[in-house]
This record gives sequence, structure tokens and C-alpha cells, in this order.
Amino acid sequence: MIEEFVIRKLSKLFTIISNEIRIKIIYSLMGNKSMTVTELAKNIGIAQNTLSAHLKILYDGGYISKSKNWRNINYSIKEPKLKDILELGSLILYNKWEDNWEKIAEAKKKIEELNKNKG
Repeated sequence: MIEEFVIRKLSKLFTIISNEIRIKIIYSLMGNKSMTVTELAKNIGIAQNTLSAHLKILYDGGYISKSKNWRNINYSIKEPKLKDILELGSLILYNKWEDNWEKIAEAKKKIEELNKNKG
């Protein structure tokens, strides 16, 4: 059996990334070196105050980092393995829901392209 500590940490990880807005944030940051709140809000299409609450959750969890550049705060991916988690999730979906394979294959392709670009 897996240690309780590991189970709790996995549960926290999946709780953090189990939100649609946070998944969109992760995808957006995977495609860019860093982004400001304004850029992310525009890219995702949500209000900045809503976005800020989700960025805080990802930041407090240790999955994204932030740096101040004059007046702007730039966010970036701190944990590159998030790409692997999303890619694996896409593969699971691809295998499970074959009738929607076009959409899932497109997501998988996009993740692979991001991985090639980021190295």
C-alpha cells in the first residue's frame, strides 16, 4: 500500500489541478515563457479577480512561480511535470472516449508541440 503521506499529497495535487480555469492557466503558461494577469485574463477570457484567486491556489501549491517586473507580476510554470500530467490525462481520454478522439487528439498534439518548443 502507498504511504498515507503520498496519498494526501496526490489528493492535494489532483484537487489543485481539477479545475477548468486552472487547467486553462496551465495550458496558457505552457505555451509562453511567462504571462501577466492581464495577458492571462485576456487569453482565458475571465475577469482578473477570478483569475487571481486561481493563480493564488496554483502559486500556493508550488506549481507556478511569479516575478515582479516594475508594475507587472509575471507568472510562469514552476513544475514542468504538469505537462506530463496533462499529456497523460489526454492519452487516457483518447483511449476511453474514442467517439471524441478528434478533439482529444488535437489536445494531445498541442501538448506535444508545446513540449517540443519548451524542450
